[in-house]
Amino acid sequence: MADMAEMTGTASMAGMFEYHVLTIGQFSRNCFWGEDDGRAYRGAVCTSTLVKGAKNIVADPSLPPEEMAAVLYNRSGLRPEAIDAVFVTHAHGDHYVGIECFPNAKWYMSATDLEAMLASADGRERELAGRMIPASPGFVEGVGLLAAPGHTLGTAAMLFDSADGRVAVCGDAAMTRDFFRARKGYYNSADFALSAQSIDRLAEAADIVVPGHGNYFINRRQGAGI
Repeated sequence: MADMAEMTGTASMAGMFEYHVLTIGQFSRNCFWGEDDGRAYRGAVCTSTLVKGAKNIVADPSLPPEEMAAVLYNRSGLRPEAIDAVFVTHAHGDHYVGIECFPNAKWYMSATDLEAMLASADGRERELAGRMIPASPGFVEGVGLLAAPGHTLGTAAMLFDSADGRVAVCGDAAMTRDFFRARKGYYNSADFALSAQSIDRLAEAADIVVPGHGNYFINRRQGAGI
C-alpha cells in the first residue's frame, strides 16, 4: 500500500473548480435498506463526476463509451475531446467502464491499484492499466489526493476547492452518505478497519463528499486542509 504521506497532497488549490455529477450511482445490495449482503438485488453503476477548471477531469467513467459521451454532453455541453484527464478512484471495473471514451486524455489511478491491475488475469484490465499513469498530488494543478484505503488497498480520493467548499470525490471509500455516517465499508471491502479510518480522514478533509454509488452530500468538515 502506498505510504499515506506520499499520497496526501498539500496542493496549492490554484483557482476554483466546478463539479457536476454525470451519473448518480446504484449498487447491488444495501444493508441500510435491510438487504442481505449475501445476494445481489440489482446491477451496479458507479457515480461519475466532471470536474471543470483550467483542466477538465472525469472521475470514474461509469457507462460504456457511447453512453458516457452522450451523458457528458447532455450534462455539461462538453465533448470527450475536451477532457484532459480521467481519474479512477480504484481498480474495480465498474469505475472505468467508459474510460475508452477519452482516448486523448491522460488516465490516472493510484500506484497501488494500478499495480494490481497490471497483474490481473483479465487481458482488457492489463491493457487499460498499461495506459494509466500513477496518480500523485498535483496530477492536475490545484488537485490534491487523499489515500483512502479499505475498499481496495489503493483507493484514493480526489480533493479540490469549489465555490461551495472543499470537495472530495472518493469512490467507494464511502459508498453513500449512510455508509459515510456509519463509518462502514461495503460488503466486499478489503479491510473494514481501514475503511473506517479513511472515512474519518475524509470527514476531516472535505466539506462536500461525492461517494462511489450515490449523490453528493454535505459534510461539516472537522478539520482544515489536506
